[in-house]
Amino acid sequence: MSNAAPTSSQTLPRSPRDRGGADRKPHVAWGKGVVPGVLIALGSLAVVELVVLLSVIAGGFADLGWVPGLGLGGQLWLLSLGVPLDVSVAPLEGAGPVAQTVTLAPLGLSLLTASMAFLAGARMARRAPSGAGLAGVVLTTAVVHAAVAALVAAVTASRAAAASPWSAVAFGGLIVLAFTAAGALVAGGTPAALVGARAVETARQAGQDMRWAGSYLWAVLRAAWVAMVAAVAVGALVLAFALTLGWQQVIAIQQQLGSDAAGDTVFAVLHVALLPNFLVWALSWASGAGFYLGEGSLVSPAGTNAETIPLLPILGALPPQDAPTVLAAAPVLVVLCGLLAGWWFVREGENHLGEWIAIRIPWRVVSAPVVVVVSGLVIGAATAVLAAALAGLASGSLGLGRLSLVGPQTWEMALAVGIEVAVGAAVGVAVAPWVEQGRTLAATGVNSAPPADVSPRVTEAPHEPAASTIETPALLEMGPTTGEEGRPDPTTADGGPEESRGGSTATAKGKSKVSRGARERDREAKRREDIARKQQERSLQADRKAQKRYAAAEKRRARRKAARDR
Repeated sequence: MSNAAPTSSQTLPRSPRDRGGADRKPHVAWGKGVVPGVLIALGSLAVVELVVLLSVIAGGFADLGWVPGLGLGGQLWLLSLGVPLDVSVAPLEGAGPVAQTVTLAPLGLSLLTASMAFLAGARMARRAPSGAGLAGVVLTTAVVHAAVAALVAAVTASRAAAASPWSAVAFGGLIVLAFTAAGALVAGGTPAALVGARAVETARQAGQDMRWAGSYLWAVLRAAWVAMVAAVAVGALVLAFALTLGWQQVIAIQQQLGSDAAGDTVFAVLHVALLPNFLVWALSWASGAGFYLGEGSLVSPAGTNAETIPLLPILGALPPQDAPTVLAAAPVLVVLCGLLAGWWFVREGENHLGEWIAIRIPWRVVSAPVVVVVSGLVIGAATAVLAAALAGLASGSLGLGRLSLVGPQTWEMALAVGIEVAVGAAVGVAVAPWVEQGRTLAATGVNSAPPADVSPRVTEAPHEPAASTIETPALLEMGPTTGEEGRPDPTTADGGPEESRGGSTATAKGKSKVSRGARERDREAKRREDIARKQQERSLQADRKAQKRYAAAEKRRARRKAARDR
């Protein structure tokens, strides 16, 4: 046998792995989610433990050593993940301990874990091969974080306080799963960052109705998100206003506590950890639903109905028991948030349900109000779901006597915010087209006044129409037959050649009259054609945007790969 090397014309046999390489989709190993899961858990846990230990060393906690301090830090970290904490507290001095459950999560610490998970997901998406799905890696990250949370729950359990490892698995994995997936989706630019390019291509091959439904639901969710972000900003504005007016009461409570510098530091850290909770409470107050500081202690624009208030300095900014009447107008601020969401929804141009209703109901005077009401209800319902989620996260129990309910009631806040946003969104959907049309006409310098007479006209010589004559659908349907290039045939025109040359004027006027029903049918047909054309243009525009985002993501990956190769 010859041992000569194969020439360039010869082809070496390819292994099965090589033969399938062209058809094999990009893949990211699930094991790459282990390290991010551990880093997210240890990073956020280390921050909480460091703050608690510094407070213990400074003397912020009386008779608490550093070992119990480590356990307290771990349990606070679990509480920030939403894990319920079972505590045994003596209600009175000398009485036996009573088992209670603490569920109020400090959302400031929760945001720490959420932000780290979001950044980890974005980093995965930027480093992943083009077209590869990250669902498996994201799931692995969540599972590893849940395992670490269960381990912390088992290690920090004591007679005074303990958390269930199974609850730690459930809640500890959920928050990381949600925010890691969100980070991957935002950094990837397309759903392909999670499910892969092949799944996205399969979804794009669905029917046009399904694509319209998907784009409509996505636009509704984003409009609800706009309303919710604006509502949280309203909560921040209300909280800042309340602190400005009640600053003296806040200082008085702080002085009444009589704490030293270490105690003041502990209270400051506690306020920072609970700041997102306070924002949601202020939003619930502005919506009219109010929030509770214990069973039967309601704080609302109507006043503060609370017999006893916890000695927390920020609660000194609560409105008095007999609140001024002007505070009853606070829900108007949430209605304005709905107005902003409705205006954004119209500008987005994805109201396919409204277009479907306009096609099914031919009378514009009926279809237009129906579209406005339906759009407002849909946006309000989606916002109510988000408000319920916020209220559930920002409220809970402190497990001490009447403090079994602290924060807004979930269904009350969701109902109030949903109704107010629905009203504002309906107004925004109704007003936005007029505002946008006015802005467009003002920018182009076109007079927005309609012409005095918009009825179809018949030219004096229909056999020789001018090149600029615009023929309405009614004339095309009932007028003379056309010959070459769309011009009327003089031999078949209404009234014959004699009448077309100036015969009986009364007869020509009588034959050129179009019924009102025919004009309505022509207008409806034209409107349906415009709707279909706009829907096609929006679909093409959405495809172009998706292609641009995908191309931009490809360029970023190529640049990062080239930088790593150098």
